Amino acid sequence: MKIPKSILHQSTSHLVWLMMAPLLIFAQSESRQPQAPAGADTRPAQTDSASAQLIKNYLTVTGALQAQPPLLNVVAQGRIKESTLERQFHLIETSDGKRRLTYSWTHLGRKHRVLYVHDGLQTWTQVLEPKQQTAHSYTGVDAQHFANQRWLLQPFTLPKRADYEFKYQGTALVAGRPAHMIKGYGKANIHSWFYFDQEKSLLTRWGGQGKIAGVTEAMDYQASQFKPVDGILIPSYIQLLAQNAPFGYIQVEQMTINQDLNEVSFFMPEHISPTLRQRPTVKN
Repeated sequence: MKIPKSILHQSTSHLVWLMMAPLLIFAQSESRQPQAPAGADTRPAQTDSASAQLIKNYLTVTGALQAQPPLLNVVAQGRIKESTLERQFHLIETSDGKRRLTYSWTHLGRKHRVLYVHDGLQTWTQVLEPKQQTAHSYTGVDAQHFANQRWLLQPFTLPKRADYEFKYQGTALVAGRPAHMIKGYGKANIHSWFYFDQEKSLLTRWGGQGKIAGVTEAMDYQASQFKPVDGILIPSYIQLLAQNAPFGYIQVEQMTINQDLNEVSFFMPEHISPTLRQRPTVKN
């Protein structure tokens, strides 16, 4: 495949400008989704050179390529609005594929808190408030989307996830701006797509199959604002899209990176059922 020249060449002064200031891209909902070629959409044996160059450009302009120590995790909190439902969130994402997301909100004077976690292999959920319930496995399309589609750390954030390969798909438009699109093939060959702005090399849109209102369809995240955190640009405002139509947003209000997570558990707590014991009968 011939790599477009716009992928190969970046302006040094332009990269410096990106590193020194937050970026605002005016969000619109226009793009095209990747279409599977005729026949089986097979996983590539390795990432092609065009995709590798796009990823390298992205890591360079965000500062992740030069970061020492490397970007290992992001801890963020803020607000998410989906249709009419608005909630607070606390999110942990790690470069090795773990996620821990807590939603909090108040309804009719009662506090609600629900936890969703992917430990790298298993996905589970637990209601914490108003009354704590037993944790249980989280399955189906929703769980697959949660485990594979990230908000802040993508599978090519260094150190690169070994369970992904990428294939260049061509050009597209994101918010009216030309972009390059690549397709990601993750565990179990689950597909994701990623759009890199042709001029700025930033990842401005990404997504995969999800479920909304009980219907499985393409669900994307589209970043319109970025914030530097310890020298690394990370999305701070993300529009939620379903079949190209906006239905909500994520507003990140606080972010930190490379936190000590030794006290944070990603594993589903065991449910221990109480055992009823009978008092032994005393024989005379």
